[in-house]
Amino acid sequence: MERIYNYLKKDAVLTISWVLAIVSMFFIKPDKAYAGYIDWRSLGILWSLMIITKGYMQNGIFEKIGHALLTRTRKMWQLIAVLVGLNFFSSMIITNDVSLITFVPFAIMMLKQCGRQELMIPVVVLQTIAANLGSMLTPIGNPQNLYLYGLAGKGIGEFIMWLLPYTIASALLLVISILLIKNKNEIICIEDTDSEAAHNTSVPRVMAYSVLFILALLVVARVLTWYILAAAVLITVLLLEKNVLAKADYALLLTFIGFFIFTGNMGAGSRKNNKPVHKQCSGGIAVIRIYRQYKEPINRGEHRRSRYAYSVNGEPHIVQAVCQ
Repeated sequence: MERIYNYLKKDAVLTISWVLAIVSMFFIKPDKAYAGYIDWRSLGILWSLMIITKGYMQNGIFEKIGHALLTRTRKMWQLIAVLVGLNFFSSMIITNDVSLITFVPFAIMMLKQCGRQELMIPVVVLQTIAANLGSMLTPIGNPQNLYLYGLAGKGIGEFIMWLLPYTIASALLLVISILLIKNKNEIICIEDTDSEAAHNTSVPRVMAYSVLFILALLVVARVLTWYILAAAVLITVLLLEKNVLAKADYALLLTFIGFFIFTGNMGAGSRKNNKPVHKQCSGGIAVIRIYRQYKEPINRGEHRRSRYAYSVNGEPHIVQAVCQ
């Protein structure tokens, strides 16, 4: 029991989401409509991307890419630019949290090798900022984007174009920040630092995860349905690496479910408390007409009926219920 309490205390966002969900259940009783609150498509894509990126990580593919880029650097600012750039651009594809988990330890190892431990804090701060700013460009950059993309109902190209100006501005600010670092022109030497995970890369498994990633992009682009992707990921991982299934961030998925239930109940309660006032016609059809509020003073000497005679609390109102 104490372990559960400590876990819930540690993951405050998960706890808050479910406290709100449970409280809202006292006002809107649980029923079959609850299933409609949850965006299963977004959750299915998010889970699939988690598994795919964890599979890539287990096969050391990101370390290999990072090492290939770092062996071409000669000056300190180039090293920092590569470390920060890895987070900025990779977060657009593998999500911001996976990018940080992968490349922050990698950056610390590189800086230790160069004897520049004093740069660890500024570089890690820049990596964190870069991962969050870079991830805003694409629907798969972070879980929030994935949900907003599904909610917007627009094409992936249009979604990216919306956020492209902000992403370019963010990149320019990151470049300026890197150029302000002291001793940026210091010459460095990068030795062979392939990690053990990178040496254990399995080409067939990497190819399989790559195919799954392409399927994920097709689902995001609404070419395929999400449950085809989820089934393909589940079957493939069960056949190749079962332990990867346990590495997904299920707490994040539960957090989203909690917030979906809470916001769904809030919406249901709002609709329940704001039913439109209307008059039922004999034909069974109620029609609502919307008017701008009448602001001109009414001439009390006129005996004709005002076209805004329908009123609420003695004032001309916006909604008039009539029958056709």
